[in-house]
Amino acid sequence: MQIILAVDIIDGKVVKAYAGLRINYKVLKINGVDYSDPIKLIKEIIKKTNISEVYIADLNAIRKLGNNNQLIDIILKFFPKINFIIDSGFDYPLSVFNFHREKKLKKLENYNLILGTETLKNFNLKSYYLYKPHYISIDFNGNESAWIDKLEKEKIQYNLILMFLRNVGGRGLNLKYIVKLKRKLKKHKISIAGGLKTQEQISQLKRIDIDGVISSSYLHSRVSRDKI
Repeated sequence: MQIILAVDIIDGKVVKAYAGLRINYKVLKINGVDYSDPIKLIKEIIKKTNISEVYIADLNAIRKLGNNNQLIDIILKFFPKINFIIDSGFDYPLSVFNFHREKKLKKLENYNLILGTETLKNFNLKSYYLYKPHYISIDFNGNESAWIDKLEKEKIQYNLILMFLRNVGGRGLNLKYIVKLKRKLKKHKISIAGGLKTQEQISQLKRIDIDGVISSSYLHSRVSRDKI
């Protein structure tokens, strides 16, 4: 199972959701130490774990309040051996094309994009495959049913992220519901995000053949511990 570090960025700083509210973000501190510098955080996690992939949510771009594109470029250059999966609030195929074009001009290749249903406007998923494969994040915010039904019928295998927004901050998993979704979306590769906090939860997800987990809380708790 792939364990992926989640990094949420606002105005160039790493933030963390508290009390399970995605709008309630504070600058990230671990054991009282400021880890709001994304490069510092990623370096520390790499020291303590064997991760090879990092999820970046550009919350400015998702909210249509600017973006952190320059910082993301710096991060990609600083960690050439890490693959980054990036959610920058893509809506139409043109926004995906423009992002790829900018990165290609800068010779940055160590990334894949995430199409989040929270911001996606075009249901024709094939139109987004302009350069390289991407992830689709089904955001569980009350509007997920249509996307689940659509992806259940898709013939193409996608990399799916089931993003449980209300559980962000290590607030637990609904395993029975995840098993149900796994059956419906069995043709796709599935990663779980939102709610993960313990090794036991990872083991439970592994037993039901979940392909990956995206977490901040679980990996932050390992910063001062041995390798996982």
